[in-house]
This record gives sequence, structure tokens and C-alpha cells, in this order.
Amino acid sequence: MIRLFTPIFLFIFGLIVSVYSYQAYGDFSEYGAAFYPTVIGVILAFFGFIDFIMEIKLKGKYVFQSFDLIQDGKIILLITAVIGFYILTVDYLGFVLTTTLILCFLTLPFMVKNKILIAVLLFILAIGIYLLFAKLLLVGLPGGILFE
Repeated sequence: MIRLFTPIFLFIFGLIVSVYSYQAYGDFSEYGAAFYPTVIGVILAFFGFIDFIMEIKLKGKYVFQSFDLIQDGKIILLITAVIGFYILTVDYLGFVLTTTLILCFLTLPFMVKNKILIAVLLFILAIGIYLLFAKLLLVGLPGGILFE
């Protein structure tokens, strides 16, 4: 029963974000301030609804396992360190390099083969995200040493 609260919360939160951003920023006939948060809110509400449906279907099949507080603590510290690294270095290194480093740090330890290829693809992904936000959605991201 508790597992149903998260998708319901995400669904309601997504709807609130999308409705508020649409009303506060006006229409989004062009890509601008209202477009991004409204679309993200709708996507969040959609995936919250899908997660709710999946939780209903899996309700009888899920077996709860105990928490491993030490492992969970390590993961929380790792994510906190990654966020701290991002905050401290994004202005100097820029979005692309910082995002590439974070993606490689979090992905490559789990890869067995083709680590160099995966690293190159993650760099291309970071450039793609940068271009999507900077050029299409008109959100200013730090350029750093690569894009200044």
C-alpha cells in the first residue's frame, strides 16, 4: 500500500507543476520560459500515472526486502558528492565536461566491455543535451572552457 503513494505523489506534483507554469508564464507558442516546465510537468504526471498502474498490477507479486543502511548510506554519500562536484565545477569546466565526467563516473564501473566507446557516446550525449537546452529550449547553460 505504501508503494502506491509515490506514483500518486509524482502524478499530482507533475500536474501542479504543469498547470502552474502554464498559467504563470502564459502560452508557449514558441519555445521559452513556459514550454520547458510545462512539458516536464506533463511528462512527470504521465510517468507517475504509468507507475501507479504498474504498482497496482504488481501489488501481490512484490516481496519486501530489508534495508541495508550501510549500502544505502554509501549511495547517498556518493550522490551527494557528485552533486557537490557538479555545483563546484560546472562554472569552470562547463556543462558538457562536467556532465560527461559525472556520466562516466556513474556508468563506466558497471560496463565490462567497450568502455572507451561508451565514454565517447556519453560525451556525445552531453553535447546533445547541451545543444537541446541551449539552442532549442533557450535555457542558458554554463559553457565553460569548451563553449566560451
